[in-house]
Amino acid sequence: MIFKRALSPTVLAGLAVWGGALALYLATLAPSLTWGYDDTGVDGGELLAAANTFGVPHPPGYPTYTLLLRLFATVVPIGDFAHRGNLMSAVLGSVSVALLYVVILQFARFLRPEGAEVVRIGSAAVGATLFAAAPLFWAQAVMTEVYTLNTVFVGALLLIATLLVTRREHLPARRTRQAMALFGLLLGLGLGNHLTLLAVAVPLLVWIGVRIGWRSVASAWSVGALALGLGIYVYLPISAARNPPVNWGGADTLGGIAWMLTGRAYQDYLFGAPLRSIPGQIVDLIALVFTQLNPLGIFLGLTALAPLWARDRWFLAMSLLSIVALGGYSLSFFTVDSEVITIPAFMLFSLWAGIGFQWVASALSDWVNGLSFRKLGALPARLPALGLVLIAIAALPAASVALNYGAQDLRNDTRALEYARGVMELVPDGSTVLSTEEGPAFSMWYMGYVEASDRDVLPVAVPLLQFEWYWANLREAYPSRVPPEVATDLGVAVRRFIEHNSGSSGIYMTYRDFSLSERFEVTPLGGVYEIRSRRAE
Repeated sequence: MIFKRALSPTVLAGLAVWGGALALYLATLAPSLTWGYDDTGVDGGELLAAANTFGVPHPPGYPTYTLLLRLFATVVPIGDFAHRGNLMSAVLGSVSVALLYVVILQFARFLRPEGAEVVRIGSAAVGATLFAAAPLFWAQAVMTEVYTLNTVFVGALLLIATLLVTRREHLPARRTRQAMALFGLLLGLGLGNHLTLLAVAVPLLVWIGVRIGWRSVASAWSVGALALGLGIYVYLPISAARNPPVNWGGADTLGGIAWMLTGRAYQDYLFGAPLRSIPGQIVDLIALVFTQLNPLGIFLGLTALAPLWARDRWFLAMSLLSIVALGGYSLSFFTVDSEVITIPAFMLFSLWAGIGFQWVASALSDWVNGLSFRKLGALPARLPALGLVLIAIAALPAASVALNYGAQDLRNDTRALEYARGVMELVPDGSTVLSTEEGPAFSMWYMGYVEASDRDVLPVAVPLLQFEWYWANLREAYPSRVPPEVATDLGVAVRRFIEHNSGSSGIYMTYRDFSLSERFEVTPLGGVYEIRSRRAE
């Protein structure tokens, strides 16, 4: 019986969707350290360095991701450490697609229990593959970043909530408590990866509360499990107390924990967009929607409004609330990579697209059944629905793959790795390397703390010198190379580093600072600039 169920068309189609997504991501996977498509993956070097050294990456610290990456890289010894991080993203991305398939399948059964199973399978496959081939998500699945793990949590919470609501009449109280406990645990762990998970989780909790009762939502089981999941943040002070090389915020103090969890370092980016740029950003967001879903996908998603309004208006309202919240947050967050915040919104819209496809295919099948030649048998009546399934399954992801494969293919992308290796080869042991941009800085972190950890090279991220905790970290690890007095003005800080190390150890910069030319000798050396004090010569 179990074997027969495992070979059912429903399961086989799900495996095909999962396997197809994984194959796509593996075929375009970055081989090692990468800055990603359009340089949107520059955080990868920092995340890898933090995981390799059990450190604390940038706020909010990502304890769930950091520990999982270290575990995955240890258990799956394929390629270098960066390749393993990229591989983990591909695996998590394919799991997210599989979870979405199951969610859409369950919704299809709930919305149209009398419908044909082939249409349900097609609906789930259409929605899941539409999301799998969306360029924004695809780009995250081929490099080291936190967003595919975030979509795993989104998919898991969606699945639990969907099963609780759509099967509420058949679930005993014990199973409901267990499901809510699992929801709470995954929510807590998911918030240890990315706080934007709240934009999906809170509306889902409202949906669950309205449909099955608020007592289940606020039970001791769910609240206790949530607290247990949030306990993952204990990692931050434990790790920070060790003073690892990557150690943001001084999280071993109450002030440091508050700084990390509130994301104080990025508060200037929130609502930082000038008002005159808002219309342009809205136009860009609309364009992003079309590039991710294409017109057919958008049509199918909007078509879902009718069946959802008729069958479950609360889910329609809550999923719409999540989409709007994520889109609004992306608009207000004034950074070059703010688009990635919308990925869970596209996951929800892909769910809508699957539902919309079921509605269209079922309506077409019903229309054919009503024609005069219906006496010819059941097969002709199902052919239009089956044909639509095959066409849509092939057209939606195939079009996205064909249009975006070249841009998303990182198989030969070795820019970041070659850059960091080149710098490391140029500078001698005992040197200090100053970088002002995230790409070079985090690449040097990866090289210095992972790939070439045996080298005695201090990589300094100049923008972090505005924080006293960063000075303290550097001074504890490299007491002889860090000036004794803190200077939070970046220009002053750079000059003090140069003056402090002149004559005793080499100091290099990955960028050209023309303001230094009058007081210091600046010598280009390949990809870096050697800095020497003129007074020392």
